[in-house]
Amino acid sequence: MSTETRKRPVPFLAPYTGRLRDQSVRNGNPLGWRGWIETDLSANFSHLVGQQVTVSENHSSWNSRKRNHFKGDLGSEFYTTKTEAKLVHSGEVFLNGGEPPDFWGNSEMAEYYGPFLPLSPSDVEFPPAAESSREELLQLAAMAIAQCSPSNPAASLSVTIGEFAKEGLPKMVGSSLKSWLNMSAKDRRKAIGGEYLNYDFGWKPLVNDLRDISHAITHADAIWRQYARDAGKLVRRRYEFPVKRDTKMKDLGLIGPWISPSSSILVNRETYRLDGRVLREHSITKRQWFSGAFTYYVPGVNATSGAIAENVIQAKKLLGLSLTPDVVWNLSPWSWAIDWFANVGDVLENWSNWAIDGQVLAYGYFMEETSSKYTYTYVGDTRMRRAGVRPWSLETSTKTKRRIKATPYGFGLNWDGFSSSQKATIAALGMSRS
Repeated sequence: MSTETRKRPVPFLAPYTGRLRDQSVRNGNPLGWRGWIETDLSANFSHLVGQQVTVSENHSSWNSRKRNHFKGDLGSEFYTTKTEAKLVHSGEVFLNGGEPPDFWGNSEMAEYYGPFLPLSPSDVEFPPAAESSREELLQLAAMAIAQCSPSNPAASLSVTIGEFAKEGLPKMVGSSLKSWLNMSAKDRRKAIGGEYLNYDFGWKPLVNDLRDISHAITHADAIWRQYARDAGKLVRRRYEFPVKRDTKMKDLGLIGPWISPSSSILVNRETYRLDGRVLREHSITKRQWFSGAFTYYVPGVNATSGAIAENVIQAKKLLGLSLTPDVVWNLSPWSWAIDWFANVGDVLENWSNWAIDGQVLAYGYFMEETSSKYTYTYVGDTRMRRAGVRPWSLETSTKTKRRIKATPYGFGLNWDGFSSSQKATIAALGMSRS
């Protein structure tokens, strides 16, 4: 196993030559076209040549696996970033124009073939990357594991009972509005707010809990048999967060479109005021997801202790009946506020599954793909004599892909920090450090 960094250029595909020719007419007599003036534009576009940098590990045995045969976690962490610039259209444009004859019949005409851009290439930039920090990814990974763990209970009866004991049943909907006619305007606003909170944080969660409990009781046998049948096997799970998108627009001001070589003959000199502008749209897209395989241990039922253990695990799996750290946390009166700023509840839930169910990850990865893109677009009058020909839009982008790897007991942990009991569980489940 070795880590390597690979770099490769990402070309900018554009016409690298601009060609211009013109002719003069004196006293109504054409003097003939002058030869083409060609300009090598490769230096103008050199800074728009992108680059892709990839950092990954090599595993010689990754392609020796047989289908449906798990040989352990052979993957690794991975990171790549890619910058790229491209035109929305490709090829050359044709521009022509000329001055109308003056009193003596003198005029000029010109033709141009080459790139037609919204602004000078020297003013074009690559956008900053939109990647998340490793700490942010670790936090999201813990949330994803908590959402798709196979040891999650079908219902959370412990929390429901605890909330009943602490707060009692929610008030009847509409009970605070009985004296509506005798209330002041201020009291009415307060009563409406109280009714909303009573419904959203009282009755709505209670109804959802009762539905979960009813479903768990009705399908108890099937839920438990499935859970027991999967014990010791790989239970593959995937959890994907909603795609995040954000767009911002910036006006770069009054800017004339760019051609090279340039010629004043192509420009309509009767248009005295330049009102064309360049708009730069910055769009960000971020996709994040978890993919992994869980395995866990369920005690046998031959011995009395095994039967008792099975009953305890059944109660936890079906109804969430156990006083685990995550249940205590959820019953704490301040946990709902702290969870706005940190995923403590998810971390504790993961710890409960690891410690109590003997659940580990055979493999687990959290991935993120981001795209940060600038789009330069010209709007308004180009002042070119040839109407209908618009500058091409130009796009620059910075894209990243990142994959972080989990240990058997979650993300952000160290193998050397595992207890002897944890290491024994890993060994008993047929796993080894890769």
